[in-house]
Amino acid sequence: MLNRKIINLEEINQPIQEAKPEIQIIIEQVLQLERERLYHNNNRHINDDIVKIIKQNIK
Repeated sequence: MLNRKIINLEEINQPIQEAKPEIQIIIEQVLQLERERLYHNNNRHINDDIVKIIKQNIK
């Protein structure tokens, strides 16, 4: 029998929910970018796009 640990989504989301609003915006935009990239099977230059998101939000 496999030893499975129940994942509590509240624990996973807690650092995001407790982050400053500016950080939450960055996280949301990066997650959206990742979803789009996964949907289109395109992982090229994702780091550049993440850096761009961060720079846009810390002006």
